[in-house]
This record gives sequence, C-alpha cells and structure tokens, in this order.
Amino acid sequence: MSWNKKKVQRLMRALHRDIGYFAVGITLVYAFSGFLLSHKGRFPATTTEKHTIELPTTLSGDKFTQYWNANRTIKLNHVRESKNHIQLFLDGGMGDYDKKSGKTSYELYRKRPLITFLVQLHNNQKRGWIGIADIYVFLLSFLAISGLVLVNGKNGFYKRGFWIMFFGFIVVLLFVFVK
Repeated sequence: MSWNKKKVQRLMRALHRDIGYFAVGITLVYAFSGFLLSHKGRFPATTTEKHTIELPTTLSGDKFTQYWNANRTIKLNHVRESKNHIQLFLDGGMGDYDKKSGKTSYELYRKRPLITFLVQLHNNQKRGWIGIADIYVFLLSFLAISGLVLVNGKNGFYKRGFWIMFFGFIVVLLFVFVK
C-alpha cells in the first residue's frame, strides 16, 4: 500500500475529526470546571451553615462535652478551653461557647459534591486522573498540529493560519509580561 498526499490528508482529516469529537467532551468538562474555579466566590465547593444556640451557663471542660454529647447530634471532636470561652472542634465545623452567657455559635461546612469533584479533576487531585490528563494533552497537541495542514489555499496555514497562530502566542506572552 503506497502512501500519497491525498491518502495521508484523508487519514489526518478522519483522525482529526474523531479525536476532536472525543476531546470536545473532556474540553467542556475542563471549561466548566475552570469557570467554577474562576468564580469560586459565586460557586463555592463548600457551603457554610451558621447556627446560634443557648446552652446553660458556666459549663466547663468535661461537663460541657458531656452536655453537648447528650443534647446535640453533631459530634464534638474536642474542645479548647480558656477562662471565658470554649472553642469547639466539631465533625465538619467549629464553634465557640461563651461560659458567662451560654451563647454558643458554630458553623458547619458541607461539601457540594459535583463542584468539589469537578474542581479536583481540574487540579489533577483525583487518583488516576493524571493519566487521562496526559492523554488529553497529547490529543490536543495532535489536534493543534494536524489542524494546521487541513486547510489549503489562501486560508491555509502558510498564508493566513501562521499569522493567526502567531497572534495567539503574542496574547499569551502579553500576560507573561503585563502585571
């Protein structure tokens, strides 16, 4: 089987098309997770629930822990006591107990599973994902390079494409040097 320019070009077009379809799925996930990272103030990976309750006054040390465990469903991991306050370290949160007033404020932090998962993928924090990310880098590189030779004529790489690619490099370099 001899390879001529038309056969190679046909093969490259088919590979470019099919790999491109596959890469679109991963790209959309990366784009969405990148958007979530860029706007984490609006779309945080965790939510905070704030609570304030009144407990009996003058509880201290072990008595506070016993009272909490008997009356609350949230697990109290440990406490740090000072003269007028007890700092609470809860399962999934933390809080403060004022011994004089009995006022207890605490916060619970809840993960948002989908956002947490997408952010971990984007940051390569999921076990096994780095292999997929490496393959994705290779596929994107193939798409970029094969795409250079798919179009011929006045809109091809050697006439128009080179300059557009060059300006793409310039945009990146501007962000390197602009503070």
